[in-house]
Amino acid sequence: MYHSVVEDPRQTANTIRISQSRASFEHQMSTLARRFNPVTIEEISDFAANGRKLPPWSVAVTFDDGFADNQEVALPILSRYAIPATFYIMVDAVETGTPPWYCRFTFAFNTTTVSEWQHPTNGRTFNLGDSDERKAALNAAWDLGAAQTGAAQEQLVQQIEQALRVEPLDARSGLMMNWDSVRAMKKAGHTIGAHTLSHPNLAHVSRDEANAEITGGKARVEKEVGEPVRHFSYPHPALNPQWSPQTLQITREAGYKSAVLTTQGSVGPGDEPLSLKRIPGYEDSALWLWQLERGFIGGRN
Repeated sequence: MYHSVVEDPRQTANTIRISQSRASFEHQMSTLARRFNPVTIEEISDFAANGRKLPPWSVAVTFDDGFADNQEVALPILSRYAIPATFYIMVDAVETGTPPWYCRFTFAFNTTTVSEWQHPTNGRTFNLGDSDERKAALNAAWDLGAAQTGAAQEQLVQQIEQALRVEPLDARSGLMMNWDSVRAMKKAGHTIGAHTLSHPNLAHVSRDEANAEITGGKARVEKEVGEPVRHFSYPHPALNPQWSPQTLQITREAGYKSAVLTTQGSVGPGDEPLSLKRIPGYEDSALWLWQLERGFIGGRN
């Protein structure tokens, strides 16, 4: 599970925050090509659902959100090692070029010069001059954003940006792919999946909102790439859990073949294909390799 690959993660520490270095990603893809068997999410979902036979040590590579560096930095590396990947697209961000709300909050709290921030619902005041308090404030804001969708979510983001007196992080940042980029990834042989419209935590919004995010995101991506979208990734910006029996039912009714989580673990035969675990792409490649190998030697969660 990856999100962003850049030359130096310090470049995006105040925005994406979960970027990986080009060097680390290249080392990991080289390792996959030499020691493992890269496969597609389609093959993984068939393995889980139907017991489809896979080569030993099979691994599928996935990316969430749709950051521009996926095409600019990760794609050439994937091509060099002939590794297929799945790119799960957050529709609103790709559509408008405006980064996901969690990036906008990260930028706002990390760059503001305002000394205090008051929580808009519980009234708690955070001292932003204290690094721990600033982190706690950001986490509290993420919890708020994760439980909102669409217009209400955008209103919340603008309210917090105004309270912190920051210049909004918008399309000028160049952080997101556009639809032409997404189509180029498909043309290069990669799978395009959906990742909702506005990136809420689907287990913490209403059924109607979850349905609109899950089915609406699928329809929009399908329209842009010109083919059915069968694979989905659950956003998990904040709050737990990230899915529920209700969201599982919605993904099934929407026609998804698989859905992946941020919950750490490997995939085995008989696993529910609409709630597949993944292993994070750690910057530390030794830790990444240990977690990957652990999934193959009986260390499944």
